[in-house]
Amino acid sequence: MLNHRFLVKYENAESFVNGAVEFIQKHVKDKKVFCALSGGIDSSAAYLLLKKAGVNVLPVFIDHGLMRIIRGKEEREHIKEAFPDVMIVDIRDEFLPQIYGEGDAEEKRKLFKKAYSSTFDAIIRAEKCDLLVDGTILPDLEESFGVGMEELSETMSFEEETKLREAQKGKGFVKSQHNVEITYDVEATVQPVAPLTKNQVREVLDYLGMPYQLVYRKAFPGPALAARIVGPVTEEKLAFQKKIHDIVESAVDDYYIEKHGKSMIINDKGEQEPFQIFAATFEDVMTSKVTGLRDGMRTYDSPKIVKGEWDFKKLVKEGKELKDFNRLFYLLGGKATGKFDAVIRCINSLDARTANVTELPIELLVKLKEKLLEISEVRNVYFDVTEKPPSTIEYV
Repeated sequence: MLNHRFLVKYENAESFVNGAVEFIQKHVKDKKVFCALSGGIDSSAAYLLLKKAGVNVLPVFIDHGLMRIIRGKEEREHIKEAFPDVMIVDIRDEFLPQIYGEGDAEEKRKLFKKAYSSTFDAIIRAEKCDLLVDGTILPDLEESFGVGMEELSETMSFEEETKLREAQKGKGFVKSQHNVEITYDVEATVQPVAPLTKNQVREVLDYLGMPYQLVYRKAFPGPALAARIVGPVTEEKLAFQKKIHDIVESAVDDYYIEKHGKSMIINDKGEQEPFQIFAATFEDVMTSKVTGLRDGMRTYDSPKIVKGEWDFKKLVKEGKELKDFNRLFYLLGGKATGKFDAVIRCINSLDARTANVTELPIELLVKLKEKLLEISEVRNVYFDVTEKPPSTIEYV
């Protein structure tokens, strides 16, 4: 199987769109295309480029049950509003029993890979699709292959990609992506947004006339909420995670809307602020291991817990200089009862390859803590003050 990637140096949205349309028409021509829509900005940009290129495309959203809730509405409702012609495929009854009980980070990713590939293949065969298009972007490729765009070719076979990955193992591998290193029952896969960073994807969406709510939508991981449930995924934890995630993301969005008139800004460093804002679920922070980055490699180790005086700059500096831990968590508060710990994560980033901690006012964090502690299952509330590196953005 072949993989066609649009690999050009990004200059501006207009030239990129024109080039991507030519690339799509070159490799797609009169073929029928299956396009995986996740609800995020990357796959949305890929789909819109296909539409602009005038090709025969089938957009598909897979609802596996681990998508976030945004302001009380499931992801599938949001994507249906944005793209009314999307086909929604519900695999919750098959997928959730497979992931319940799984706690290993890489195994969670493998389960998503298997679920996506088997579901995609079934639809591809039923709908007689010739090609598959996805929203893989540059940071995905770099973290999975351990190389830059200049070391990839526009067209590569699966065997060539496997050799490249094997040559880089132990060098730059960070994590396996759910949409990389998979073969499908198609002639080829096509990745029209492969050279883009997140900020560039947003510029392309803006150029294509997409509404603000889609352009500045927060990034969401491939393994979905499984990446924000540390340890085994359970039905109880999933319901809890959806609840705390919506509370935290909505509250911080409201803060930015009130202060800046929009839920995300480009700050004086050129970063998207906040690039991501969410809560993560822990059975017990004190006994958990979380992901980190050391020497460009993904690691698993304990977080360090601190409490007392709130000094943002001092805490971030301490988090940056960690030696024997992967994260620094500041304890905002807690109570004697409750089953789970909630960790608030808010970061700014240019492209997800590095990330800085968002300096939220302590008053907002205190309000969030109090709101979360009203939930009976919440025991402690922490704020993650660790940059990437030495941490990763997500927890799985």
